[in-house]
Order: sequence, then structure tokens, then C-alpha cells
Amino acid sequence: MKRSLLFILFLLNSVSIFAQSTFKGVVTDDENGKPVPYVSIGIINKLSGTVSNADGEFKINLDIKVSDDDTLKFSSIGYQSKAFLVGDLKKKFKDLPLNVTLKKAVNHLKQVVINSKRGNEKILGYPTTSKLLGFGVGTNSIGSQAGVRISIKHENTSIENLSFFIIQNTFEQLTFRVNVYEMNNGKPGNNILNDNVIVTVRNKQTGKITVDLTSYNICADRDVLISMEWIEANPGTTGMLDVAAVIFGSTYFKQASQYQWAKKGTGLGFGVKVNY
Repeated sequence: MKRSLLFILFLLNSVSIFAQSTFKGVVTDDENGKPVPYVSIGIINKLSGTVSNADGEFKINLDIKVSDDDTLKFSSIGYQSKAFLVGDLKKKFKDLPLNVTLKKAVNHLKQVVINSKRGNEKILGYPTTSKLLGFGVGTNSIGSQAGVRISIKHENTSIENLSFFIIQNTFEQLTFRVNVYEMNNGKPGNNILNDNVIVTVRNKQTGKITVDLTSYNICADRDVLISMEWIEANPGTTGMLDVAAVIFGSTYFKQASQYQWAKKGTGLGFGVKVNY
């Protein structure tokens, strides 16, 4: 009986493996043909997702839960998104590279209005350097992101930096992207950035990390969500990162590139410096 059960489990696992579809290729700029780095790629509202590398190259495995009617979406800061039905891709690109071109989007970043009355600085979010509570991320999290809602009380509030505290880091190198989303009806909406803000942490670095955002001229009139998106890890097979957190507040998180946002009752330890 035990052998029969093991054999059945082996068959089920084999079916899952062989039922997977894999797409790989490169994402390029529609105008100049240059690679588009760090494109978010995934099945809408499902956990199959990834991010293209610095050369625009990607590989995504679709498991048996993904159907031909599902949609594979490509999105990147500064570009118009593009989406395809999985069934169409299987017919057209079976065993062939999936090379995708993206068109540049219209610049929608609001510029900071500077005047003599500015100079009110404030640290918002959940700044902490405590090692008592950590928000953990593993190597299976490429394309996922987590962030905190920042309450904006004044027009033309400039977002100047983001800081967080790493408790534990077993990676030789990590690469993240900072995202800033407008909050709409309590949920993250459009990303208001027009350029990638890339953060690289090397040599198993721990302690406080501060990301200078002043050169990006990020300005907000209402609440935003500031998140860190996990886009590369070395080594990519084992490791763990723990970022300081607080027991109060809340964290918005997304488990895959094109998955839906969720919310949990622990505050990721982001400190955000603003000026108004």
C-alpha cells in the first residue's frame, strides 16, 4: 500500500512538472531596440511572476494553475504595459524566444514646486533600528514587494529619502527597486515614478540603509505607498533577508509581479523623510 501511494505521488509530481510551460526572451525599447531592464512580468492575479535582468532578459515558468485564458503582462516604469493571452503565446512562440517591445509612456511625474516657505522636514512611516522584530524575505520572492502607506498632509510634499534597517542578510548581493504608488480608495494605484530607483546591497551588509531620492523630484499631494521590490539576488537559490519592523501599523505586500496587493498588521520599518 505504501509503495502504491508513493508511486501515485510520483505520477502526480511528474504531471505537474511536464505540464509547466516556459517562456524566455528579452524585452527591448520599441524605438531604439535597447534592452529594458527590470521589467515586471507575470500572470495577472496569479503567483507566476518574475523580473527581467539588467539586460532585459527573462525566463518565466507557468505551472498547471495557469490556463490558456490567463494573461501574461509586461510592465515597466516609464513604459506602456503590454499583455498577451497565454494560449496565443503557446501557439505562436512554442520553443521560440518571446521577444517583447515596449513603448515609452508619457511623463506623468509631477515636479516639485520650490519656494521660500519650504523647509518643514518630517520623518514619516515606521522608522526603527530594533532587532526584536523582522520582516523576512527569501529567494523565492523575486518580483514581490512590500511597503508602507505614507500620510501626506500638505500639497507639494517632496519625498527626499527612504531608510530601513537590515537585521540579517546572508546574500552576497541584493538588488531592489523603490516604487511610489498613489493611494486610491485605500489601495495602491499608479506608480508616479518615471525612472527606476535601484538599490544594491552588497557583501551581506546589515545595519541602516538610506536611499537618497532628492534627484528624482518626487512630489505628492495625497497619500502614497512607498515599497521595495525584490528584483535580483546572489546567490539565487538560498538565503534570507530580515528587515526591522514594528508590531503596530501595517504593511502592504504583493507576492508576485502581477499579483494583487494584500495587507498585514505589522509595520515594515520604513522611515521616509519629507519636506513641505
